[in-house]
Amino acid sequence: MMDHATSVPVCVFLLLLPSSLVALDNRDFKHDFEYHHEGSGERFRVKGHGRLADIVIVDDIPQITKILCEGNVVLIATTDVTISATWRPSQVIVGGPDWGCSSEVDGRVQHGLYRKIKSVNQGKRTVEIMTENAGLYDSFETAQLHVHHTPGNWSSREERENDIKSRQKREASTDSDVGSRLWPLLLSYGDESLFTIPFNYDTSKDKEVLQFSVSSQGVEIKAGGFTAGFAPQHDAKKTWELGCTSCYAFFRAGFTMELNIGPDNTRFLLQLSGEFKFNTDVGLSWSRERNLGNKTFTLAKKELKIPSIPILYFPNPLVPTMELGIDLLAELLVQVGAKVEGKMLATAGFDYNKKLTVTFKKENNGPFTMFTGLTDEPWTGHTPTFSMQAKFSANAALVPKITLTPTISFGWKVRFVGSNLYLFSLNFGAPVAFSLNAGITFEVAYDSAQRTFCLDLYHQGDIAIEANKVTSDIVVFGETVASSNILKYKKKLSISLWPRTSFTCTALVKCCVVACVGLPKLPQLSMDQTVGAMKKKFTRADVNFQSLKQMKGTDVLFVAEEKTASYCGVPSRKCKDCTRGVIGWTTDDKCADRMMTGDLLEKLEVLSKFVRITWPKRKLRVEEAWDEPTSAYPNGRHGASSVHYEGRAADLTVTSEMTADQLKNTPKDAPASDKSSAIMVRLAQLARCSDLPFVGQKSDYVEVAVKKSATSPVKRTRFDRQIKRATDIQLGYCVSISKLQLGKSNPSTGTPEFVCGEINDRITRYDPQAFLRLYQYPFNDVEFENKRRNDAWCGATSRECIDCRTKIQGESAYDRCADRMMTPRLAYRMRRLGSLVTQKWVDRKLKVIGAWDEPTSSSTNQWGSYGAQSLHYEGRAAQVSLTGSSPNSLMGDLSQLAVCAGFDYVRYTTNNYIDVFVQQESHTKGIVVPFLKANLLAVDPPPHSINYGYPENLRTELFKTLLFDGSHRSQLKLSDNFVLGEFKHPEARYLRLDDKLVACLQNIRTALGKSLKIVKGSAYRPRSENIVDIDERHPEEIDRFQSGQAAEIQMATGTSGPKEITNLGQEAMKQCASMLSVTRRGLGIGIHADRLYIDIRPNTIAEQALYIRVWDTVNSSTNASVMNDLLVTKDQLERGGPEINPVDPEAACEEPVLGKENYHINIPMPNARSDCASETSSDFCKQTQTYRETVLERIKKHFQKKTGDKVVRSSTFVSALTTCLKDACGHCLGSGPTWEKKVKSCVKMLNYHRTSGAWNNITEKMSFFNLDSPKSSVRALACKDYVCLEKTDLYGLFARILSEKYRPSKNSSVEELVYGPGDNPLPIMDLAEQTFAISASGIARVFIEKDSDVSALWKVLKILFVYNKEIADVEFHLTADVNKNKLVETIQRKSEVWAGTGCPKWSRAAITPFKMVEISKGRLKRALPEHESIPRSFQHHLHQWELDWIHKT
Repeated sequence: MMDHATSVPVCVFLLLLPSSLVALDNRDFKHDFEYHHEGSGERFRVKGHGRLADIVIVDDIPQITKILCEGNVVLIATTDVTISATWRPSQVIVGGPDWGCSSEVDGRVQHGLYRKIKSVNQGKRTVEIMTENAGLYDSFETAQLHVHHTPGNWSSREERENDIKSRQKREASTDSDVGSRLWPLLLSYGDESLFTIPFNYDTSKDKEVLQFSVSSQGVEIKAGGFTAGFAPQHDAKKTWELGCTSCYAFFRAGFTMELNIGPDNTRFLLQLSGEFKFNTDVGLSWSRERNLGNKTFTLAKKELKIPSIPILYFPNPLVPTMELGIDLLAELLVQVGAKVEGKMLATAGFDYNKKLTVTFKKENNGPFTMFTGLTDEPWTGHTPTFSMQAKFSANAALVPKITLTPTISFGWKVRFVGSNLYLFSLNFGAPVAFSLNAGITFEVAYDSAQRTFCLDLYHQGDIAIEANKVTSDIVVFGETVASSNILKYKKKLSISLWPRTSFTCTALVKCCVVACVGLPKLPQLSMDQTVGAMKKKFTRADVNFQSLKQMKGTDVLFVAEEKTASYCGVPSRKCKDCTRGVIGWTTDDKCADRMMTGDLLEKLEVLSKFVRITWPKRKLRVEEAWDEPTSAYPNGRHGASSVHYEGRAADLTVTSEMTADQLKNTPKDAPASDKSSAIMVRLAQLARCSDLPFVGQKSDYVEVAVKKSATSPVKRTRFDRQIKRATDIQLGYCVSISKLQLGKSNPSTGTPEFVCGEINDRITRYDPQAFLRLYQYPFNDVEFENKRRNDAWCGATSRECIDCRTKIQGESAYDRCADRMMTPRLAYRMRRLGSLVTQKWVDRKLKVIGAWDEPTSSSTNQWGSYGAQSLHYEGRAAQVSLTGSSPNSLMGDLSQLAVCAGFDYVRYTTNNYIDVFVQQESHTKGIVVPFLKANLLAVDPPPHSINYGYPENLRTELFKTLLFDGSHRSQLKLSDNFVLGEFKHPEARYLRLDDKLVACLQNIRTALGKSLKIVKGSAYRPRSENIVDIDERHPEEIDRFQSGQAAEIQMATGTSGPKEITNLGQEAMKQCASMLSVTRRGLGIGIHADRLYIDIRPNTIAEQALYIRVWDTVNSSTNASVMNDLLVTKDQLERGGPEINPVDPEAACEEPVLGKENYHINIPMPNARSDCASETSSDFCKQTQTYRETVLERIKKHFQKKTGDKVVRSSTFVSALTTCLKDACGHCLGSGPTWEKKVKSCVKMLNYHRTSGAWNNITEKMSFFNLDSPKSSVRALACKDYVCLEKTDLYGLFARILSEKYRPSKNSSVEELVYGPGDNPLPIMDLAEQTFAISASGIARVFIEKDSDVSALWKVLKILFVYNKEIADVEFHLTADVNKNKLVETIQRKSEVWAGTGCPKWSRAAITPFKMVEISKGRLKRALPEHESIPRSFQHHLHQWELDWIHKT
């Protein structure tokens, strides 16, 4: 609820009150003005009287020189303080804005002085006034004001002008100050009422101005109009289109304002009343399956301003007119949305008027309250049409929206400054938006029970009223609601419907058409070729005749047996009249045309429903079914051989239209057939939709036939083996299970629907796709009560009930017994329970009271004998008891056995029986998919639904995800950090899910150590949700949401910017790619601005172990860096060795000794020695001080010569160089502060050199060999064609530094090294070699002369294999002396060690790939020795200084 200070427009209107009156002689006002135009009904009335309060107006007091406002204190400087002698508490003091004061008036700050006096204190030259906020009514002593306007109907401009002018002239002499100002205003509106707003409406023609269409290509205005209305058609360029041939609206509004102020009561009321007139005729087309969501398009926007209306006028010139003003913003929007499973065309329309009122009210000091009202005016629906190839729901709406900003101005003259007039006025107003969302909605759904597409067509919408600054409550129809109020309405239309099949459904709310999408072609083969030729003519005396079924009821009409024949069957049998129904069940009484096989009867029952749906006033008529000899046709009507004689064929027509009485009470004589061509064509179509194997269209009837009925059970090879083994269960398994008490269940919490999942759809006998999924229990180890065997009918009025207590009666849908029908999962557990029962009680059996259920003549409801949502209707529930005497006391024991048998939910319901239930399961497969923390049971997609189907583009893939029931399982943990609900779409019950996707995301979460979230609704998406905006998605992100193999992820906390997206992508590759490679699967990664797309996909590159596909959906400069980083990681993983995944991440990722930027450096740092702990300047360091300074200056000049002044002017470089070569002097190696200082400064100096670009041109040519080998035979190969470290200026420079000598004694010729290993070891060459290695890129070539070189180069190799992310390959060049296999084994062993100890934060994603190149003898011989820029005598010293020092010490 909003604070009272921010008030509503209404509140605003009230602040109309005057606030600048000085001592007024006349404070009274009185008005009475009325205008009523009889022709149009327009009415305008202003009536009011009252008295203003005594107000102090400081602007008209010349003695006042200055005013200061500070909080509630008003300080007035004046030349005469006596002016305040008459001022008293409760008076309102008013001043203009030029005093610099502001006031809060009912929560709105006004520039000017408007306060109520609390006390007055006079000084010598000032008057101090304590004030408080002035309220709504403080400017009036009393007031009664009524303003009312009612808009009229349309009238001619001339008629209205003449009426206004004549009245204005007649009332010119009256004292109506308001009226004198209103006449010109009324006249200026011309032929439109005061508040009439058209939306695409031509008032003179009462029709639309423009016609338009919106589509996937945008908005298109049809300037020339549609020539013959918008005929929707499929356009390959447009996924969808909505065309509007006649869409317009206008809004006409009036208002009433009342203000009553008295000594004890105050009341304010503002009521806006309006009427919408609306018309729309639209056409919709969808060219392919899509889910559009809801799109809104703005067609037009226009700002309107109604001139201010005077509502209060004071004769006193100090008080100007109070005026009401309204600004309007009129917008015309169109909304369209659809969820379409195939092509669709539709048209519809409606027109109506709708009236609404909005009332703002305030009484005394209470809050403003808003009331709304809405009238239910009649709606007229225009004739719709639709054509579809699948289910769809679509809506189209035209939305006129009006934003009103009402203001009331009240001001007065304050003073003159030169020639300028300043007015202080109070303006109060806040926008109020009225929007009418009115549209037509098509909902076409598949009714599996009726096998029809049924259309619900209705008009629905809402009227939204939004007050931006509403104070306090809004009350709608007596109930308090939020400040943004929406009045919703929904009204189904009475319609006439013509689908493409010329089907008419008049004056019905719901219309259905038969689901004849994708009709098969009429057969090219004969009846015998299609269903099999007749083998034997059945006669009444044959046993085969007893297998035929007699169709009951009157839903299908039959003609009387041969009326002109003297006998039927045999000469001794008279022909029967079975027009009104079955006349008997004896062999003699059975009527020939009502006799047929169960399969044919079942399909004719379906066809009869289709006929009633298609032609509500007609019925299916059977002309002939089973045929026998008659006196007219002694050999039968159908020749020597026809499947009619086996009851497998029928000749069909449709009756002519019947009266309501004939439909209810079948006449004695069947109505005549309608054998018109159109009827026969449609009947043939419906017959094909009824799954009749053969349909032949003749000129005056349709011939249908079925194949022979199945005599053996449907083969479920795997399940048949399983259920036979179900009896292996032993009673001893059940000992530890507790018996249930009466009213208790297992599990103890939840309902059967919660535990096992709600019913998806009721299975009927006439839906073969679903019905044949059920299993007919064939064994006699369980007894079936079959209590409805004696009912008049079962399943349908045409079907007799079957006694299946002792055995099944057949495998056709007709012959199957309801109580024996159940899902395979229920049947398997039923057999286990039956086995346990016989083990426990040798004289008892398990008894099934009821399983799958269907309606019968004794049913308690239209579905059967259980509640509407019972699991019995899916064959997933059964009521069971025991045979024998007094079973009631044993129900607790039976519940124990039922739990042991594996039912998913067991309930001890009554002493007479227990209820058992099972979950859904994938047909007969019983596949359980293990996830990290839970197992999920696979289920089949719901029949007739493509929503949970597998994506067409992925159906050829070897691995396919399964479907699971996610009902009530949102919190089921699938892994340590993810639950099922995060993967299931919020709008779907079921989900497909790849267990590897869950494992992948869990691995990423664990590696990051931070909370990771799946973007809501971004994992599994059913087909209807996956096609939402599918055209706008990246091609790689189309299908795998629907297969449950994709998800979008973000960091759960903070932002997911480029850095976070990069980290997520890199971890996804590292944690998932190798895991997936085991099953020959790969990883897809899509980069988004704030999230990362991940999917699991097949590895399509046979020779590649890891398969990763990366793409960028944004293509921005920001994402370019992310893309580049991920591609580098991808390349490393796909082409490299083992992933770098440390066994102990915490130890591997400890802070490097030399800092994170030097993670690759490996330098000896042994434990501190006692003689190095407090190392001070030695005699050696003092003696060599000048030498080291000389070396330093020489090095500086060298760098200046090579690189210019830039390097030597860098304080960072010079400082590091100075410390490295001069200041850090000491004998300790790997210990002590001097050594640490020396290493860090040398590293810093080398890094500066590297980053300065000195080696930029040689990074892709760098080569490496064992520099410790003075007579290396590969040196020439490494340094001639490529660039080795020895070939660089830096190496030569450092070599000379390390060879620098000094004389300890002037009197001696003995020289010693300035940077000798014993006195002042310098790690510069070791660090240079490692820096050289981290600088390389592309292919790094390593020359190996002998096996021991690998050990000498291990620091370089570790950098090339683990840390250098720019290396594509390491290429080893081997002499003949090297054992290639041993070298490969060594490198692989080292790689595995490095992969398990490296830190992924700084390393590559995977070990760099390598290959071996053997150096031929000829190539080695041709390599000439390089010019030795450095004496060989120094080689040993330069690279073995640590070893030399160790030997010395």
